[in-house]
Amino acid sequence: MGLFDKFKKDKGEESAPYCIDSDYEYNGIAVEVDNDEESVKHIDEDFACLQKEGIEKIIRERFIPWFKGEEFADKDDQKVFEGLRVFAIHYHYSRIIAEYSPTNEDGLFGQFEFDFESADDYTADMLEATAFEVYVQDGKIVGTDGYEI
Repeated sequence: MGLFDKFKKDKGEESAPYCIDSDYEYNGIAVEVDNDEESVKHIDEDFACLQKEGIEKIIRERFIPWFKGEEFADKDDQKVFEGLRVFAIHYHYSRIIAEYSPTNEDGLFGQFEFDFESADDYTADMLEATAFEVYVQDGKIVGTDGYEI
């Protein structure tokens, strides 16, 4: 047996999937959750927080202004909203150190990532794909962020 033979998987052995579908969805898109104990344990409470606040309201009030920025400030919010399509939603729960934390303190956070792409000509010049992150802690939305994919 060679050195690298020790690291080969048995043919019948399959690794657990990194993500699994949860029981939740938004606009027909299933929320994928990290396949780990803490993420699976916390998604119910954290998704309930999003529902209570209103996912559409969060997108309209927190994502659209960030997304438009200065470059597209003159674009109509409603048309922008209608021109975006969510194509994936992912959730995980983990510790985030203060330097990267939405609260600037170490803590445990649920993080939802909504991935958007353009769905019409109105937003076609604004993005190829963009991610919007919503951070939840202790039943409250504590921050949002976004980045281009």
